[in-house]
Amino acid sequence: MIDLLKGLKIHQYDCELIDIRIEETSPIQISFFQKELYSYIQEKKLGAFIRVFANNRWYYTATTELENLENELHKLLVSANISTEKNQNKKDKYTTTEIHNIDGDYAYKQTKEVKIEFLNKIRDAFENDPLVVNPYVSWKDNVLQKYFINNKGVIYSYNKAFSGVFASYSLKENQEIYQTKFLRTVQFYKDLENFLDDFKADFDEAKLFISAPTIEPGKYITVLSPIATGIFAHESFGHKSESDFMLGDESMVKEWEIGKRVASEIVSIIDCGIKEDVSGYCPFDDEGNPAQTTYLIKKGILSGRLHNEATAKDLNEENTSNARAISFEWEPTVRMRNTYFDKGNLTFEELIKPIENGYFIKDLNHGSGMSTFTLAANRAFKIENGKITDPVKINVATGTVFQTLFDIDGISDEIHLFSQVFGGCGKMYQWPLDVSFGGPYIRVKSLNLS
Repeated sequence: MIDLLKGLKIHQYDCELIDIRIEETSPIQISFFQKELYSYIQEKKLGAFIRVFANNRWYYTATTELENLENELHKLLVSANISTEKNQNKKDKYTTTEIHNIDGDYAYKQTKEVKIEFLNKIRDAFENDPLVVNPYVSWKDNVLQKYFINNKGVIYSYNKAFSGVFASYSLKENQEIYQTKFLRTVQFYKDLENFLDDFKADFDEAKLFISAPTIEPGKYITVLSPIATGIFAHESFGHKSESDFMLGDESMVKEWEIGKRVASEIVSIIDCGIKEDVSGYCPFDDEGNPAQTTYLIKKGILSGRLHNEATAKDLNEENTSNARAISFEWEPTVRMRNTYFDKGNLTFEELIKPIENGYFIKDLNHGSGMSTFTLAANRAFKIENGKITDPVKINVATGTVFQTLFDIDGISDEIHLFSQVFGGCGKMYQWPLDVSFGGPYIRVKSLNLS
């Protein structure tokens, strides 16, 4: 593919900007619902997205006919009133970066039979338990190979592969019903070695919540787990940091003024694409810019926001390499990669030790929010006299984003990051985008729970 892109010699066209992005994906998903094979999906997609910028506007198209890339490019140039003649005097000054990550015993390389056998072991646990209702188990592989060229001298390629195992089910005892799930996303098959033991331990824990009491609504000291912390960072702060939301909105730009204190001084939130072991890995964005680490908040101060080329120019700020698209069929927009709270300096035991009466939210069903937020809890426990005690039911945690950021008064010293292959990030019509999120455990001194 690199030779194909170089052979187009797009640097010889007299055009302000041309870029071409080629993507090859090979997703596989095997799913069982109750006792039956629910679906087996295996597909391969290969295509290109071509863009031309001229006359202060974009012209673009997508195609699966890679042999006709130059013809498709010529159509765009004609639409933009740009000559399709090449200037032979323009020299090739490309910098080529090829990153080859897929090597070794990746989970996606296992045979269909191995994957089904793995799912059957989970199904056996369900079928032998009379409390289980509507069990669903699934294995999914996401494999991506990406190539990019522009007429400014950039050529890159990279690949990544992640596999996930997902189990969702309900537990029913008398009139009580509790719905839950268990998910693990990995790169290598060896990383699933302890999956079944972890699943069985999680399955046993789930039974504690069938008849767990629902808490009295109120404001409580609350500790959020890394996955809850990550969803809060992504949904309630990360999306609002995507700068295309601010274009033409002076009030939002003022509200989100760089250098403004927006959180307690122990809070830092980061977005980056350089971590290879999580699904938000994105060493180059879809405009050819190399990945970097961006502090959205640093020690409580609003320090940055997420940009593509256009928003960085419009807001007179540095580009952060966050131009991303869900596939070759879409134009890139400003999107997150791997978004998380930075670590603090407390152990988990030190974090909960001073809490006489509070709650620990271990897992979520989902989260949403911009200025205000909602975290729908799936599993939670009481904290009494510095100890995790009984399971409880919490429907939602709610609040305003900035007030909650100021109310964070403790952060643990370990970060846990979570990848996704089932679902992903959605924005406007583009869903699902592969992202990751997480962070440490955080303590909020006052949070609305109900």
